[in-house]
Amino acid sequence: MRCRAVAAAVVATAAAAAATATASPARAEPTAFDTTPPTIFIEVDESPGTGAWAGWYAEPVTVHVYATDNLGVVTVDYELTGAQTGTGQTDQHGVALTVDAQGVTTLDVVATDLFGNTAARTYGIGVDLTNPTIAFGGSATDGRTIRRGENRPLTITCTDVPTAIKSCQARIGQERFGFGEPVPTQANGTYAVQVTAIDAVGRWNERTFTYTVADPLLQVTGNPSITGNPTTARVGQTLTATGGTFAPKATRVDYHWQVGGESVGEGPTYVVRAADLGKRISMYAVGVRADHDDGTTPTVGSVLAVAGALEVDGQSIVTGTAHEGGVLSIAGPRVTPQPQNIANLWTIDGAVVETDAPRLALTGEHVGRRISCEQVHTRPGYADVRTPCRFADGRTEVSVTGNAWTVQAPAGLTGRAKVRKVLRAVVPQLSGPATTHTYQWLRNGKPIAGATGSTYKVRKGDAKRRISVQVTASTPHRPDVVSTSAAKRVRR
Repeated sequence: MRCRAVAAAVVATAAAAAATATASPARAEPTAFDTTPPTIFIEVDESPGTGAWAGWYAEPVTVHVYATDNLGVVTVDYELTGAQTGTGQTDQHGVALTVDAQGVTTLDVVATDLFGNTAARTYGIGVDLTNPTIAFGGSATDGRTIRRGENRPLTITCTDVPTAIKSCQARIGQERFGFGEPVPTQANGTYAVQVTAIDAVGRWNERTFTYTVADPLLQVTGNPSITGNPTTARVGQTLTATGGTFAPKATRVDYHWQVGGESVGEGPTYVVRAADLGKRISMYAVGVRADHDDGTTPTVGSVLAVAGALEVDGQSIVTGTAHEGGVLSIAGPRVTPQPQNIANLWTIDGAVVETDAPRLALTGEHVGRRISCEQVHTRPGYADVRTPCRFADGRTEVSVTGNAWTVQAPAGLTGRAKVRKVLRAVVPQLSGPATTHTYQWLRNGKPIAGATGSTYKVRKGDAKRRISVQVTASTPHRPDVVSTSAAKRVRR
């Protein structure tokens, strides 16, 4: 979108320059034959880049283009290609063009004098709007704990696009840190590696790598288990934990029980509660030893607390229109016994969005997306029940349609309305992006047969008539937007 906006700005500047050239006073006819072409001037601030990066800038840059001639310049035509695009025409007084698209933009200029002599010049401008990036690698991990005495190398990579890195340095405090070296782990504490990167045009970035040195970790050598390795358990049943070994040997082993991933107590045994029905029971062990950080085993077991079942009568029905600005609402089925909670899960293009409300307000962000939903009914002591939604026409999924974009600036024309000259269409500016544009050129408001391109070469039959263009902007899932430019009267 940004490149299009820049191109539009360049076209608008060119149109203004062309209008200025047309309004200039007529020059006297020359009295002698002239074979000397004009001289083209391209003025731009000095580049901060050096060497291979001379001509590159760290910010948008303004280029002044003009031409001189011993008898007078008629037109100066220019074209921007590459990272930024656009065309235009001005007179000998020139035009100021702002290049603000990242990358290399080529400026081609052609100047024409009163006798038709031409001169051409090409100039390249590089723009780097991106700061350098800094990446960390190796076995040392940013923000993590490293055990005292461990060997953890840290690699540092500085990169830049579209230019190159000029400087990349790292320090720990006041000391230089060599890329790829192990980070210091001799003493407990928190440390920071400060990295600074500078690119070829002077843009820079800083990033800090932090790590904490701590006591050695008690290593797990064997996982615990739940006696009998059950898959289900009844309310009131006692589950027993056993095992869990560490190196060096732990002086104490604690067992931690979880239900549905939540901690519910410690000890070698656990009695299943009514509140656990429909949830998974698991356990992990923690080994304790002096001068070591505690060692924690993986969580083991997935014991389902056996529960009753909810009975469902009917379906989850969605009402409302799947259109921008509309609201979709879910009416649930009858569930026995009555659930304590109903979760409404809306799926948008395959991604689930959970909300407590059975309503989804549709905005412009939903246009073109596929919508479906389901409800999840829950009650303590019962397994969850999921009921997929049905829309009014029986479908399980709908696509959202949108309103037409509004015209913020109508279609326009550039070029001279003169026989054998070329007029160019300027697409309208809309409140949102259009996917495609189609064109129909009009003569005195009526379609010109076969004139459906973005340009139109003025014909003899167009003389003294008014030429305009009708641009149709199309966007998926939205109505087309039609905009007609102001007309230009054709001169012979």
